[in-house]
Amino acid sequence: MWFRRRYAVLGVFCLFLFSFFALYSYVTTPEPIRVEDALQMVPESRWPELGDDLDLQSLSLALERNLVYLNKLSGKKTFSYGAQVVSAAKVLAAQVELVDFIKQNPSAPELELFLKEKFKLLESVERRRLPWRKTENPVLFTGYYVPTLRGARQPDENYRYPLYKKPTDLVTVDLDKFDLQRWVRKLWPWLANLPFGPRLEALRFPGVRGRLLASGKVVPYHTRAEIDYEGKLQEDNLELVWVDDEIDRFFLQIQGSGLVRLADGQTMMVGYAAANGHPYSSIGGWLIRQGLMKREEVSMPLIRAWIKKNPERIKEIFRVNSSYVFFRELPTPEALGCYNVPITGGRSIATDRKLFPGGALALIMTELPIFSLAGELTDWRPCRRLVLNQDTGGAIKGPHRVDLYCGDDKPAELTAGVMKQPGRLFFFVPR
Repeated sequence: MWFRRRYAVLGVFCLFLFSFFALYSYVTTPEPIRVEDALQMVPESRWPELGDDLDLQSLSLALERNLVYLNKLSGKKTFSYGAQVVSAAKVLAAQVELVDFIKQNPSAPELELFLKEKFKLLESVERRRLPWRKTENPVLFTGYYVPTLRGARQPDENYRYPLYKKPTDLVTVDLDKFDLQRWVRKLWPWLANLPFGPRLEALRFPGVRGRLLASGKVVPYHTRAEIDYEGKLQEDNLELVWVDDEIDRFFLQIQGSGLVRLADGQTMMVGYAAANGHPYSSIGGWLIRQGLMKREEVSMPLIRAWIKKNPERIKEIFRVNSSYVFFRELPTPEALGCYNVPITGGRSIATDRKLFPGGALALIMTELPIFSLAGELTDWRPCRRLVLNQDTGGAIKGPHRVDLYCGDDKPAELTAGVMKQPGRLFFFVPR
């Protein structure tokens, strides 16, 4: 009898622990974000100060480039600003008016008054089940830049690492167009009776990338290890250009675009064409988990330095990130965003395009690094800036991630290498 009582007590104790951790996870985990819930209206009385730490000329340039994208859109196209749906024509008209206003060289108070008259303000907020657990600065800001690599159009003993074009057998399957909710109901009918969690009819399914076989079947595409170290694409004639440094090639894939200085003196700008569909995995996180770096030490320059000091482990560490980017030669000498218009250093951001409208005017509030003349990080300064949402990225997922395009020079590289700061993100929606 004592034997059964002991296991009964143990079972009750285990059930208690399971219930406690389940409840703790439920109340502390941020709620799932739907497109219509991604932004929350900010009353005009609670607008933050709309200062800007850059020159108006750069803002005007970014807006004019953005108008090229907006002008190409159908008049019937709409943008979702959270729960609000706005026509592309209305967004275009508002930004044209803003460009004309900036040409008058307004003062900061005049620009702020104009924005309040013409726009409403929405903020990307953190939604938690316990309100007191919300943070004041829920958005993580990182930076990216356009690196410069050395390359050649034909391989030799110096230029051995290819950048590949998008393969013809790489396809995207939009799962949201299939009736997968029916299969969810069939396989897991108990989900419909849960007291919490998303409603079945609200479930959304992402697009997935894969490899189309001759049989018509779609399977996962080749991983980074299979492409770079097993030669899976060597016979497909997909080489766009060869570069001389494997580390530079890897980080180019993270940045998404770059300038290649060719051996014959010419240059070519390459940009993102597609990805293999495998999830992005941070090698910085891997270095932390392996005990090779401390969390507070992780930055792009220090990761590069570690890899260069340990060249025998290149394959091991690069295999961690199975995601792989394919490139195309760009028609302009400038980096293009995901909407196929040039992006502007300091004025363009990348966000999750499934949540936030492309080409939208936004306000960011975060911190930027200060460097010594020797390139050493010395301090951080506040940054409050108007930007355009013109890009996206494989690691930029969810409502609380923003990547700031820093430019294509050395200061941009330094800034992007260390930027990992909290902040706030706002979007302007035309009235």
